[in-house]
Amino acid sequence: MYHRVHRYATERTKSLPGLTVEPGRFAAQMGALRGTGYRSITIAQLFGALFRGAALPAKPVLVTVDDGYVDDVTQILPVLRADDMTAAFYVITGRLHEAGFLDPAQVRELDASGMDVGAHTRDHVDLPGLGAARLQDEIAGSREDLERLLHHPIASFAYPAGRYDAQTIAAVRRAGFALAMTTNPGLESSSLHPFELPRVRVGRAMTPGGLVACVAGRGC
Repeated sequence: MYHRVHRYATERTKSLPGLTVEPGRFAAQMGALRGTGYRSITIAQLFGALFRGAALPAKPVLVTVDDGYVDDVTQILPVLRADDMTAAFYVITGRLHEAGFLDPAQVRELDASGMDVGAHTRDHVDLPGLGAARLQDEIAGSREDLERLLHHPIASFAYPAGRYDAQTIAAVRRAGFALAMTTNPGLESSSLHPFELPRVRVGRAMTPGGLVACVAGRGC
């Protein structure tokens, strides 16, 4: 789970330092994964493995990127293309015209490049405790926004800040999503909990070797 890949010193709007990975470090991390036999998978492959028994590569890894910063196309996409990898990008649809975030053409570029595009609400609000109408607008509305833009179904969702409850999960299911990503730490996805999938947070301090050890289950 990534957020920003950018030189922190030159960010126009400062993010949390721990969530910004330097571009050279990100490229080295992807190279380390490829070099140790890991192969990136798509949301469709993950769904197929969980619910249809489909085979995955021997060492599968799902790379995810939250929030929809412009870094997705300026920094992350070139590295993924060079390493023949894919990722799932979770986009805040209400920010598609804000400076520093993806615009509609860039979201289409990610999609056309074979990347997964998922929903991350319209406004990146705290979902637990919202009224039913607002909850539907944020969750189902963000899916509708992306489907109008990309002209195909959007299969996965990521909870803003990893915050969710039973009502949130029910709304995600009703909206038609197949899977949802949390920020809960963990390496194993389960068909028993498709709307509570764990991830590994990749922060500024994680080295390429540390990331490989982490996804191998040797400690993060």
